[in-house]
Amino acid sequence: MSNNPLRTLDGKVALVTGASSGIGRATTLELARRGAKVVASARRRAEIETLVAEIKKDGFEATGIVADINKENDVIDLVAKAVATYGRIDVAFNNAGTEGAFSPFVDQTNETYDTIFNANVRGVFWSMKHEARAMLAQGRGSIINNASMGGVIGFANAALYIASKHAVLGLTKTASIEWFRQGVRVNALCPGLIDTPFQDRIWPSEQAKKDFGAASVPGRTGTSEEMAKVVAFLASDDSTFVSGHGLLADGGYVVS
Repeated sequence: MSNNPLRTLDGKVALVTGASSGIGRATTLELARRGAKVVASARRRAEIETLVAEIKKDGFEATGIVADINKENDVIDLVAKAVATYGRIDVAFNNAGTEGAFSPFVDQTNETYDTIFNANVRGVFWSMKHEARAMLAQGRGSIINNASMGGVIGFANAALYIASKHAVLGLTKTASIEWFRQGVRVNALCPGLIDTPFQDRIWPSEQAKKDFGAASVPGRTGTSEEMAKVVAFLASDDSTFVSGHGLLADGGYVVS
């Protein structure tokens, strides 16, 4: 173990889905800088290759694997390649997902349901299932799911997205009960309003997003780098008795 106190993940192997932008990208960088060998995965090859090159340029270890969590065979292949490359998976951050289309409840469609639930629920379920098989075999691991503060509260015009994130917390809690005594912890990150491409897509205007952030408890939006540090805590041995928890990183929005 390094004497550098920030290298809390030395010797660990970390897998990140949805690593090409936003919280996923920032987390991949953070985990690498903390000493983990990282497997960065997303559907966009160019962005993943750029990220891996940046990590290696900084002197850390990384590999990129293109995969779509909407396809179980891709998930199976992703986990198998990660294990084949580094021998194990100690940390998995299941960040990949989608916001779908926001609209009034009665206007939500079956197509939107399928798009959101395929990625946010079934994709996370598949990821957890196959990551856990690798971790249970080695008797140790930490899985972190990106659940959003939308897993705790509701928002108008986002019924399907909100329902999907509540489901992620359900998966997180159940898996934590089943796997904790076998050495595998499962938690969820619940971000608030974070300045990412995801948030850019759901707000009608940049001004509306700024106004929402200004009206919240901290008076600003959060950053992907702040979220990455929360994931790093849940990934590390600093959180060995934390499991089944949806950690709100929302600047106090939910309690306001």
